[in-house]
Parts: sequence; C-alpha cells; structure tokens
Amino acid sequence: MITRIAAFLVIASFQVLFVPIHGARGASVEDALKTLRGLSPAERLARVEGEARKEGRVRWASSTPQAWSEPSLQIFRKRYPTIEVEYVRQSGRVLAERILREHRAGKDDIDIIGTSAVTFAGMKDAGVIIPYLSPEAAQLRTNMKDAAGWWVAYFGNVQAIICNKPRVKAAPGDWKDFLDPKWKREFSIDDTRYEWFYALQQNYGREEAARLIAGFRQNGVFLRRGSTLRAQLVAAGEELCGLGVYLNNVKDLLDLNAPVVYSVPEPVIVVPVINMMPKVAPHPYAAILLYDFILTSESTGQYTRANAMAPARDNLPLVKEVAALQGKRSYVVDVEASGRDYDKTVKEYTALLK
Repeated sequence: MITRIAAFLVIASFQVLFVPIHGARGASVEDALKTLRGLSPAERLARVEGEARKEGRVRWASSTPQAWSEPSLQIFRKRYPTIEVEYVRQSGRVLAERILREHRAGKDDIDIIGTSAVTFAGMKDAGVIIPYLSPEAAQLRTNMKDAAGWWVAYFGNVQAIICNKPRVKAAPGDWKDFLDPKWKREFSIDDTRYEWFYALQQNYGREEAARLIAGFRQNGVFLRRGSTLRAQLVAAGEELCGLGVYLNNVKDLLDLNAPVVYSVPEPVIVVPVINMMPKVAPHPYAAILLYDFILTSESTGQYTRANAMAPARDNLPLVKEVAALQGKRSYVVDVEASGRDYDKTVKEYTALLK
C-alpha cells in the first residue's frame, strides 16, 4: 500500500512539473480570438462581454498619466460595473523593461500593454505581443495604427516650443531659429527626448539634424529633463524658451493664465501613444473588450476634448490648440522604424549633447 502511495506521489509530482508554461502564466489571447471567428459583430460583442464578466478583472499598464485616462475608464466601469479595472502607470521605457523581465520569468500579468512607441520593436522581437486587428482599428487614421495590428495609437503627443511671454512677444516658429546668437544661453532642450531627435533626423536628414543639435550646444542650450518641468520653468521666467515640450503642457499653463506663448513648427511632429495586445494575458476576453473600447470615438474623444493631443481618428472634439493645427503638414513618428533605430538614436543624441 505504501509503495502504491509513493508511486502515485511521484507521478503526481512529475505532472505538476510538466504543466505547460502558458497554463501557468495565463490564457492565450490567440485562443480567445479563435472563439470569435465567424461571429457577427453583435454575436462577437455578446461573447466577449459575457466571458469578460466571468473573468471579472482587467489590468492595463500604460505610460499615459492616469488623470488623462480616467474619464474614459469611468465610462467603461459604468458600462461594466462587475469588471474591476486596474490601471498601472509607469514611464514607457521603465514599464517595457519590467514587462520584458517578467515575461522571461514566466510572470505575464498585464492584459493591455501601453508603453512608449520606441519600445515596440523590443516587445515584438521578444514575443511578448501578438497582432490584433480590433474592429475599431478600421476607423483610425492610417499613420496611427499598424496595418497588421501590432499596435494602435489612441492619441499622439505634439512637440511644441514654449516661451516666456513678458520677455518674448512671439515664440519662434522653427527649431532652427534658436541657432541665432540672440538666444544664447536662453533656452533648453530635453536630454532624453529621443523621439524628437529621431523626427528631426527624418525631416532634416541625419547630418543636418546633428548640426542642429551641435549648434544648440554651441549656443549655450540648457539640458533639462521632463516636459512638465521645463514648461513650468519657462512660465516662471527661469528660462526664456523650451524646445520639444508637449503641447498639452503648454495648454495646461495657458488654462491657468500663465504668462507663456508658444508655437508648433511644421511639419507638426506627432509621437503616437500606443497600446499592444499581449500574447498571454490573465483575462483575455476582458483585455479584448477594453482594448476595443479604448479605440472608440466615445473613448478617444475623452482624451482630445480636454487635452492638447493629436487625434487618432477623425471627427473628434478638439481643444483650440489642436484644432488650429488641422490641415498643416505633419510628421507622425514611425513606431517600428524608430524602435529599430532606438539604440542608434540614443547613442547619437547623447554623443551630441556631451
């Protein structure tokens, strides 16, 4: 009898040891998507909603400040009160490194991944994400989504120039204006604004962009970090102008009647803020449900009606700072290409700033 029990325990232990890794990690989103094939839109939504309610929870990790996402999430929570929504906010590169580290350890616990655009290529190459063509993606602007469904943007950050109004009547309209000696030691750039530098390279060419940054250094540019901080320093008169700040930071100050003026050079540089679908998720149906909802006009409109963000789809409410840019030439940063060139971009930008 003892021998039989011992044998049973040995067999049981081997069964535990050889549980498939995805069974331990969570469910495959691909398997969930297979159950939706061939369904009508109404049937598909009913299936997703029903299964998501059973799961009862969804976890979205994003680099977007929660205050920006909360109006949209409130609508989702009201519509699905039995589904708990957890929002995890970290900066894009820090979040991406964490997700990659946990994925390698077999601890995938995020249902929707929303890191910065430059981290996309690393996520794709590591096998963390899968392509997912949301039904809502068809309504997105072509340059705000991946054709195969690897990523989608729900808004974009606009790069602007901000200046102190008591000292500057009008903000210069071109990045190159700050090569003029009259701006010597009177302006700042961000020493980690790699997407901005990448966009300059694409629009001016690599050599011209390098000469531009080198010229800023020769003109005594201050190196700061953080769009919000730099915009506030300009408003306080600590600096005359700040280059490559987010237009939304400018709007926040204007709403407070801060003494600032601004410009948005053409082509308008837009950095997409993206979501990606993980291959393994604890709550795959809830992930699909929230992912789709985020892309609806109802949800994306919550972002653009209150913030100075480039819209991901047409016919959304826009603040006046963004409405004024419609019809102007724009450059939307290529998500995959910028990610592939990220290490090179960081190395070149850092070298120019030394």
